[in-house]
Amino acid sequence: MKHFSKNALLFGGMLLLVMLGACRYPGTGTDPARIVAKTAEKIAVFTLPPGYEPEYGLHALGYTAVAYHDDEAGHLYLVQSESEADGTALQEALDEMVPGYQDEERELEVVEQWSFTLRGQEVLVTISEGMGWEDEMMRQATAVFRGKAGPTLLILREPSNRWDEAAVQAFLTSIQ
Repeated sequence: MKHFSKNALLFGGMLLLVMLGACRYPGTGTDPARIVAKTAEKIAVFTLPPGYEPEYGLHALGYTAVAYHDDEAGHLYLVQSESEADGTALQEALDEMVPGYQDEERELEVVEQWSFTLRGQEVLVTISEGMGWEDEMMRQATAVFRGKAGPTLLILREPSNRWDEAAVQAFLTSIQ
């Protein structure tokens, strides 16, 4: 658990630097939808889950990140690193998470894992459940896969009462 927390904190800190270091993508002006679309193209091609809208897109300091949200507390994040070492650290941290693993800091517990093919590679999808920011039960899918330019962390988080595993799998299938 310490290993995962340390790596998650490190990756979160790098993500914060990315967010602070880039406000817009060249050639997109200030239109958030265009910024996110152009940035997402650097990671992978995919079809958003129904109801999701662009939130932000950033590319700086060797990281590319996009975020989406819906009107019902759902969030989707894709963060790609140009460093293979980041992918190794993330995968090692995720490998520690097995059903029953509980991250007390984030109040999430791993409830299941399954193999899935993303961009032609077999990856492990970890499903966790726990309390959200507004004391609502949430489910979260987490996976590390190879994006267009490097290892990519995917996090899809939605309220448990509307979690639709078929929709999650459809989204994952769309990632090319």
